[in-house]
Amino acid sequence: MPRRSGRGASIFSALPWDLKSTLRSNPVAEPSTSDSPEAPSTGLLPTQPPSDAGEEGGDAYRNIDEEEVIAAVNPSSEEPSGSQQDEPASASRKRSSDSPAKPSPSKRAKVEEERHPWDCTGLVPRYEKAADVPQHLKKYFFQRHSLFPAYSRLPLLLDDTGWFSVTPSSIAEHIAERCRSDVVLDAFCGVGGNAIAFARTCERVIAMDNDITRLKLARHNALHYGVADRIEFVLADYVEWAREYVRRGAHQREEIDVVFLSPPWGGPEYLSFGAEGSPTYPLSAVLPVPGDELFALTAPVTPNIAYYLPRNVDIAEVAALANKLDRPENDAEGGAERSREWVEVEEEWVGDKLKAVTAYYGGLVDG
Repeated sequence: MPRRSGRGASIFSALPWDLKSTLRSNPVAEPSTSDSPEAPSTGLLPTQPPSDAGEEGGDAYRNIDEEEVIAAVNPSSEEPSGSQQDEPASASRKRSSDSPAKPSPSKRAKVEEERHPWDCTGLVPRYEKAADVPQHLKKYFFQRHSLFPAYSRLPLLLDDTGWFSVTPSSIAEHIAERCRSDVVLDAFCGVGGNAIAFARTCERVIAMDNDITRLKLARHNALHYGVADRIEFVLADYVEWAREYVRRGAHQREEIDVVFLSPPWGGPEYLSFGAEGSPTYPLSAVLPVPGDELFALTAPVTPNIAYYLPRNVDIAEVAALANKLDRPENDAEGGAERSREWVEVEEEWVGDKLKAVTAYYGGLVDG
């Protein structure tokens, strides 16, 4: 596995001084709990869907903790913060009839005061009962415990896009084992399913997304899983970040051991992509840029790439991506060089259902 000695510096610390000054002058606004819809973020790529509670993300990248004190929050020996105050509605109805229907203003204020600043309760709806779930999300709600097994125990949050794009927990854990390393970059972290799994196998996780709402949901979920202190949450567009990475000199680059790519597939309709009679998913359908271009942008960062793709992806196209690696990678024992075409494609199953495939490149190839 791709391990190395020492720990890398923060992505933020590697930025030029003038850029860091600019980013520090743009603090992240607190999440809004208003029910009224907001305009889509102009900081997002037009091909990447904004979250329903979308905020202005800006076009620069920054660590969303730079304006905050980064606390080492690890409630592994205690109940996760917020787990008792976020009870299902059905639990409150079981109390005595003389209990107030709503908490008093003073009690509500105390709860708000005790809530961790990374807790985003109220930012997006949290569903407890199927009757409350919008019709287009019911299918995913019924799978909630395969997505997040602790969904009923912890106050986890997903926006609409998160429901159909988060990696099932068992798959995320398996990928995290394959990607065990010092520093892993989750390039499209979404609501944090993979980042949470990586935090259990890697020394340091960089979770990147260009939607600030989704990034805050990822941090919220990691907080309640007790691993938020091991993850850096970076607001950035990965495509722009990768291009800037190539432009920077080697001495200014963050050293990344593994990059995990799980880009948008085009929504739940991805299974219908491909020519009529041959429903193969082409890499050109990957968002926000074609899948082969995304891989080419990532290769200079590290040859150790894990690429999470639809189950009906064109395997020939996936195998051909290995040709974009600049040079072969030595095997884990430092032995003979591998051919540059070497790639391993693994099917990802949940029960008897094939969910996706993951292609491993470089030192991640098992063998």
